[in-house]
Amino acid sequence: MSASSQQSVASPTGETNRDYFAMFQLTPTFDLDLEDLGERFRTLQRHFHPDRHVSGGATQARMAAQMSADLNAAYQTLKAPVPRAGYLLERQGCDLEALGRQPVAGDFLLEQMELREAVYELPEGASDARSGIHARAESLFNAEITSFREGLESGDLALAGTAWVHMLYLDKLRSEIALDSQLS
Repeated sequence: MSASSQQSVASPTGETNRDYFAMFQLTPTFDLDLEDLGERFRTLQRHFHPDRHVSGGATQARMAAQMSADLNAAYQTLKAPVPRAGYLLERQGCDLEALGRQPVAGDFLLEQMELREAVYELPEGASDARSGIHARAESLFNAEITSFREGLESGDLALAGTAWVHMLYLDKLRSEIALDSQLS
């Protein structure tokens, strides 16, 4: 795969960026085989690593360095569900900043607050209770992934966008639970 064969995608701001799925020769979809993605990434990184192109002159070395940076950005975006979902929304013309500014349902926020409070109020060694809260957060996160898929597949970008925003909140909650588990 050559650097010049990459397809581009126009972002909502009008910038042209590399199409991350095309870089890895993948069909744009939320459900990716992460092992396959990782293998494709490592193969391309070996090919475009800047150290392999130093003898080709400054221009070739710069192009390889840029391609390596683009591959890193693409891999970081596609390997995790929340940034991958955001990227798919951007591909559909959604403004992620505008989505992030929209009001979030009160019942959703209340549940987030209750789960966070439950985590912070746990005494040391309450691993069973912590596991229960973690399981609840995972369940909510997976439900939002399902909503995102349904919205994206049906063309309901409002549903997909709301699910993505909820995924952001829940991903942060999951990180906080994991950090609390490490500290306890």
